[in-house]
Amino acid sequence: MRFPSLLLSLCALALGLIMPARAEEKNGLQVSVQKVTLDRADFRGGDVNIENLDRTMGLRVTLRNTSFKDINAGEVTWEIVKRKWDNAALELTTGTDKLQPLHKGETVEITIGAARTSGLINGAVLRKDELDWELIFRQGAKEIARFSSKANFQTLLKRAALVPTPANPSAEAAPAATPGAPAAPGAPAPATPVPPVPAK
Repeated sequence: MRFPSLLLSLCALALGLIMPARAEEKNGLQVSVQKVTLDRADFRGGDVNIENLDRTMGLRVTLRNTSFKDINAGEVTWEIVKRKWDNAALELTTGTDKLQPLHKGETVEITIGAARTSGLINGAVLRKDELDWELIFRQGAKEIARFSSKANFQTLLKRAALVPTPANPSAEAAPAATPGAPAAPGAPAPATPVPPVPAK
């Protein structure tokens, strides 16, 4: 019977989807990356069985200093290449974020990057844009590490068209008030940032 083998395949797929991102290490910097949903505006189509996906995706990056000395402040340039599900066109969003010093043995988690994605769910069939990424870590003009989601990322990058980066809702959230500082008269309460959720 084929049912046991099919069930095992589905279980293996489910386990693969929930496994944590694989960590890579270069020059004392260990990095793991997970794609996360920053914002979603999914909506139903004309057919009750069809759901249109409209989401802003980002990268949740876990950094760990595995060396025996502190890593000085620097910056990370992120590049996200999106392959559109409907016509296979490639689009690029990119940006640069500052990084604080990372003490030896210290681990931090940051959320960077943004790309607008779309897709279609029709019953049990899912079609959606695919994302690949590259992270380049620098201290001044010196590159200290580079990580990519796949070996041929540079090939994809050359074919991708640069598009505007969508706003990152978590970055736009108002900061919390300083403890003990009185609020300005008539000022609204600060927004509570909504943490990004892992992509499904």
